[in-house]
Amino acid sequence: MGSSIFNSDDKSKQEFASKVDVHSKALLSVTQRQKDLESTLDLLDEKIELLDHNSISNFKKIFSDIKALRTEIVDLRAEIDSMKEFDSKVSKQLKLMTTKDEVMKLEKYIDLWNPMDFVTREEHVKEKEEFVAILKKIIEEFLTGKTDEKVLNKLKKDIK
Repeated sequence: MGSSIFNSDDKSKQEFASKVDVHSKALLSVTQRQKDLESTLDLLDEKIELLDHNSISNFKKIFSDIKALRTEIVDLRAEIDSMKEFDSKVSKQLKLMTTKDEVMKLEKYIDLWNPMDFVTREEHVKEKEEFVAILKKIIEEFLTGKTDEKVLNKLKKDIK
C-alpha cells in the first residue's frame, strides 16, 4: 500500500469520492433549482409585463369610453333642455285653449242669437232705403192730404 501526497488510501479515496459525489449531486440540484427559479422569475416578469401592457390598454379604452359617455351625457342634457322648453311652450298653449265648458257656453249663445238670421250690411242698407222711401211717401201723402186708411195700414204692414 502506497501512500500518496494526500495521504489517501483506497478507503479514504472512496469516502472522498462519495463525499464529492454527494456534494456534486447537491450542487447540481441547487444549480437546477436556481435555473428553475430563474425561469419562473422570467415567466413572472413576462406575465407582469403583459398584465401591465393589458392594464394600460384597458385604461386607455376605459378612458375613451368615459369620454364618449361624457359627450353623450352633454347631448342628452341638451335634448332634455329642448324638451323642457317645448313642454313649457305646449303647456302655455294649452292654458290658452278653451275648455269644453267654455265651448258649450259659446254654443248656447250662438244658438240663442242665431246669427244665421242676422241681416247683412247690404240687406240693412236696402231695408233702410225702403224705409226712407215709405216714410217719404207717407209724409208726401200727409202733406198733400191724400192720406187713406187702407194705404196707412198697408204701410204699417210693410214696415213690420
